[in-house]
Amino acid sequence: MNSTATAARLRDYFLSDPLMATAVAAALFALATTPLAFAILGRLSWFKARRGRVMQRPEFSSIVCAMLLVMGIPAIFMALVVKSQHFDEDRYEFDPNKTWSVLEQGRGYNNLKEADAAVKREATRLAEVRKNLVDSVKKLDESMLALRAVAGTSPAVAQAIPSVLQRLAKIHESIGLDGPQQLMDFTAPPVAIAAVPASAPTSPSAPVAALTPAPVVPAIVTGLTQAQVEAELAAVPEPQRPLAAMLPLSDLPAEWTVGKLGDKHLESFNADNLFEKIDGRAESFLQYDVKGMAYANLHPTGDESNELQVYIFEMSDSLKALGKYGSEKPDDVKPLAIGSEGYTAAGSTLFYSGRYYTQIVSTTDDPKFSAFAVELAKRIAEKQKPDASAPSPSGDPSKSKSTPDSLFALLPSGSGRATPKYAAQDVFGYSFLSDVFMADYEESGVTWQGFLRPYRDAKEALAVFEKYVESAKRDEAEIKTIEAEGADRMVVSSNIGLVDVLFLKGNVIGGANGATDAKPAETFARAFVKSLPQTVPAIESGP
Repeated sequence: MNSTATAARLRDYFLSDPLMATAVAAALFALATTPLAFAILGRLSWFKARRGRVMQRPEFSSIVCAMLLVMGIPAIFMALVVKSQHFDEDRYEFDPNKTWSVLEQGRGYNNLKEADAAVKREATRLAEVRKNLVDSVKKLDESMLALRAVAGTSPAVAQAIPSVLQRLAKIHESIGLDGPQQLMDFTAPPVAIAAVPASAPTSPSAPVAALTPAPVVPAIVTGLTQAQVEAELAAVPEPQRPLAAMLPLSDLPAEWTVGKLGDKHLESFNADNLFEKIDGRAESFLQYDVKGMAYANLHPTGDESNELQVYIFEMSDSLKALGKYGSEKPDDVKPLAIGSEGYTAAGSTLFYSGRYYTQIVSTTDDPKFSAFAVELAKRIAEKQKPDASAPSPSGDPSKSKSTPDSLFALLPSGSGRATPKYAAQDVFGYSFLSDVFMADYEESGVTWQGFLRPYRDAKEALAVFEKYVESAKRDEAEIKTIEAEGADRMVVSSNIGLVDVLFLKGNVIGGANGATDAKPAETFARAFVKSLPQTVPAIESGP
């Protein structure tokens, strides 16, 4: 049984590495036959050497030494082979940047008791280091509170404070310290907003009975006087003056005060100098064709440690405002009926209305700040409403324009529709595809994005449709043309396990993108194109 097992092991060793096994066998053969060879050669007088005229046999000890030297060659080879199969793995895994723990240094201790004592000493040292770190961060917090109080009078400090606080929050998280710096997180779940009635109307003819018995806005109001507001607006460049006029600087509740920004209470910027206020984020607004921005902040009276920062951005049109708003809106928030659409998060309120995108950012997640942010949003949204008395477009249906709401309404409502969104550019990775309205869909575990894009005329829509097909072919997608009721053209594109179904109807392209299965996506696209009118009004652009 043992000989059989040994033979099996030898066979496995030979099969796993034939070359090495052959070399080992040759070394063993040489090692075993060297004494035999020396014995035979000795009998044949092979080792006799001539010394003068006489042939003499060498001493026996000389022959043995020579034999051992010859046998050392295969023996050394065998030793190297054995060593190569069993080496110190840690020898090749040394990391000079690694800090060895007490247990990893255990070879330096005589017994387990010494190692345990060393572990306790190390734990005590680390606890002292953490205590010193916590105390230092607490002192830093006290300094930051004082610095934030100064920020209200220094635009440069106010601009730098948010990024500093974000970095400080990471330190708090790392050491497990709940510090006084409460930072805004746009991805936080929406904060429940208390049911706060709107501010009292300014018209003296408004019926008093319509107000709640306990109005939130007190009788005493503060803020800038009308003369102060007009003086501040007079210093604003003409292009940003209407935008700055939307800032809520007057008629504030008594417990709120407009913050000072140096020697003024508001700031305005255009596309060229926007980076001075929001350096690092300005480029993302320029991509959505921002025209200008107005800024002010409000804080509780007598307490400048936290504030509401009001940013009002003006884009070139409502689509760009919707695009920027949608790009920053978290997926898990519930829409708020302010302006065209808004939401609240961590005490802040953000919304877009027409071509304006407004952010009311709170530096603390506090119900008081959250409720007042909503009130400010209502006031600002009221000023951003389009002039109802403006003349309407001509009655020619061909010249009518779509709105974001009307286009979202054209997307099918079934198949688990969720998260309607607007993509301004580079949709699905195509540089030629922009201003697309879409929503997520799901059916029986299969997901895809339904999308819609109307153009000025059928010729422009056809050109984009053909670019889409050509690009898919360049990506080595499999293209199949199918017939569908109501569609001028419809194709199915399959590539890397994903399926796109694209249709052309009049001045519209649309379909399903990124489906994991072709059948539900094709069914969706057929029903979608059938539900659309022959012509969809072009996208609204301009103010």
